[in-house]
Amino acid sequence: MKKVTLFFIIFLFSLLSLVSAEEKVMTNLKFSEFVIATGVEDRAPQNTADIFSSSHDKLYAFCRVSNAQENTTILHQWYYGNKLMASVPLLIKSASWRTYSSKKISPAWVGEWRVDITTEDGLLLESLTFYIEK
Repeated sequence: MKKVTLFFIIFLFSLLSLVSAEEKVMTNLKFSEFVIATGVEDRAPQNTADIFSSSHDKLYAFCRVSNAQENTTILHQWYYGNKLMASVPLLIKSASWRTYSSKKISPAWVGEWRVDITTEDGLLLESLTFYIEK
C-alpha cells in the first residue's frame, strides 16, 4: 500500500512540475506594447486610443511580444462587457514578435470592451480595457 501511495505522490509531483514549467515559459512572455487601434500599417498600430467612436466598423488589438519561445500560441479574447465575442489564436514564431487580431464592431455595441491575452489553456497574461461611444 505504501508503494502505491508513494508512486502516486511522485506521479502528481511530476505532473505539477510539468504544468509549472509550461506556465513559467508563458509567464516569461513580455508585452512591451499592447494597444487598441483603428488600423495596422507596415506592422505598426495606427490611431491608438482608449475610447473609440461607434462609427469605426473594425478595431485591432496589437501587441509586441518579447522573451517568447519559438512557435508559442497566444489567444486574443475579445469581450463586450462580460460576453466573449471572439477568440483569435496567434502564433508567435520568434523571441521578438509583433502580432495583432481584429474585430468587426457593430455601431450598436457601445460601452466597455476588453481584450485579454491568454494561453491556450486560459492563463491570463495581459488585459486591456477600452470603450466605444456613440
